[in-house]
Amino acid sequence: MAEKREFSLWLRPLGDIAFKLKQRIEALSKKFDTPAFDPHITLLGGLPESEATLTQLTDTLAGSLEPFEVELTKAGYRDTFYQSLFIHVGKNEQLLRARKTAEQLFNYGSDEQYMPHVSLLYGDLTREEKERILNSIGREFHIRFGVHNLMLVDTTGKPADWKYVHSSEFRS
Repeated sequence: MAEKREFSLWLRPLGDIAFKLKQRIEALSKKFDTPAFDPHITLLGGLPESEATLTQLTDTLAGSLEPFEVELTKAGYRDTFYQSLFIHVGKNEQLLRARKTAEQLFNYGSDEQYMPHVSLLYGDLTREEKERILNSIGREFHIRFGVHNLMLVDTTGKPADWKYVHSSEFRS
């Protein structure tokens, strides 16, 4: 029986910032033998609809949003594989509006409070290891970048299996 597909909606940095974040993610994943992945902010995750339906909804959502800026603020970590080590994203009005609109459009319900972030490392590391990493890379970032599009990603399986499905530009 085929694995049920699951999709996520991402906001992605572009250009130099994306390149530097990807370099940092790859260096950490290599050092700690954990999966590498592209830098992103998950707007919605765990979407079970069909790819065709989600592609259409992604276009509708993107068409309702204007480009906006986000700011990476301070580093943090949790005891979960996919939020092992990350940088918080400041919750600004445009980001929260994008999230709320996405929740309504995609009929998305979640018990968890939205914590926008850019992950730096996936894995099961100890608190001490995470503290050592933060002591070496820093805890404050204050990096700003513009968000101009949505990426629909098939996040079925492990990060090495993830695939970009569709990209949709915000209205200008």
